[in-house]
Parts: sequence; C-alpha cells; structure tokens
Amino acid sequence: MLRRSVGVAALLLGLSALASAGAPDNPSWPLNLRNGIPTALPGWDAAPRDPLPDTDENGMGVYTEVSRFFQKIEPSTARQFRIVVQDYGKGKDLEAAIRQAVAEAAKAPGVETREFKIAGLSAYAVTDHSQGLPTTLVTVVVTPGRLVLGQGSNVERDDAVKLLGRVDYVKVAAAR
Repeated sequence: MLRRSVGVAALLLGLSALASAGAPDNPSWPLNLRNGIPTALPGWDAAPRDPLPDTDENGMGVYTEVSRFFQKIEPSTARQFRIVVQDYGKGKDLEAAIRQAVAEAAKAPGVETREFKIAGLSAYAVTDHSQGLPTTLVTVVVTPGRLVLGQGSNVERDDAVKLLGRVDYVKVAAAR
C-alpha cells in the first residue's frame, strides 16, 4: 500500500513538472516570440484568442509569425490593429529589402512614407490614404532577421507608432 502511494505521488509530481514546463507564462519557441507583444492596449479590445504561430514565405524568405489582434468600435467607424512578430532566422538582413519596398510604395498616389526610430530601432511607416480611410503598416527592425509589424485599418501613422511603443522590443529580440 505504501509502495503504491509513493508511486502515485511520484507520478503526480512528474505530471506536475511536465505541466509547468509548458505553462503559458513560460512558452517555448515559437510562442515565446509573442512575449514582447502587449496583451492589452488602452482603449482597444483584444481578440478573445491569439492565433497559433504560423510559418509562411514572402519575397524576403520563409518566416515564423505570431500576432495579437485589437479593435476599437466607435460610433462612426471601426478600427483594427494587429501587432505581428516575424522571424526570418539567423543570417538574414532584411533592412535593405524593407527600404526598397517603402521606396516603391512612396511612388503610389495617396501613399505617405516615413523612416524614423522606435525604441532606438529603425522603423518604416507606409500609410495609404488612396481609399479614403487610412491603412497603415509600420515595420520595426528588431534584429537583422526579426521584425515587429503594426498593421492598422483606419489607423493613422502616428497612432500606429504610439501603439507600437507598448511593445517590449528587448523581449522580442531575446526570444529563442
């Protein structure tokens, strides 16, 4: 009987250790990329759930992405804002490709572009006013191969930059 109790206790202790290793407050790769993204933004409603990490490919290469989605419903309009971390892996240097894409976007009518710093990091904003309501994309180069994107529908550049100021870029850079 004592041996059985010790065995059950050992089993429960082992299960407890396994459960705590994968606990949501200490996620492993790639979920830990999300650690620097705020879970709430003042005045904005967060989506009830965060999407699972995704892997995709674009002109800059294969990347892993995590994100959080927020919205603000006002009497005259709805605003949406998504904060995304994209990791392209070591050995990538994405800044030249981003600069080129911003330069191309600047040629379109109704599009404003700007280069600046957020938290001491290079950032690039593109805001399209051609359809009336603004659509903004702000890209922050956290490391040569890791980006934070702020994607806003009905969000002006300055508002998007302010929202991205709530990201913990040190945590985003440290995720492994």
